[in-house]
Amino acid sequence: MSQYLLRRLLTAVPTLLVISFIIFALLDLAPGDPTGNLPMTLSMETRLAIRASLGLDDPFLVKYAKWLRQFFFYEPHALIESVTGIDLPGDYSANRILSWQTRSPVSDLIARVSPRPCGWWASPTSSAC
Repeated sequence: MSQYLLRRLLTAVPTLLVISFIIFALLDLAPGDPTGNLPMTLSMETRLAIRASLGLDDPFLVKYAKWLRQFFFYEPHALIESVTGIDLPGDYSANRILSWQTRSPVSDLIARVSPRPCGWWASPTSSAC
């Protein structure tokens, strides 16, 4: 049984990496970028500076490597710190992805609006778990 689980895990990890690579590639190939929504009054130099600061001018593999590092290292690190209250070494809060509107971490915004699994005993009308 343990050999079966190990074999399944060893095939699941590369499969998930390939799927994430394909989805990232499709999103990268989509027309437009975040700077397309900026006001037209901004100069071209400002737009190019914003593109450079967001890393949109980086090669595809560099952007994918940065995303993997963000997804598998920085965000879990922040999640562990917020759930356990333990300060892990290093300051990774500066590397979290921030919302343009609220300037707060995107994963925190998603967690705030996501439903919380309270279990089957929770009343549908109660807000507390």
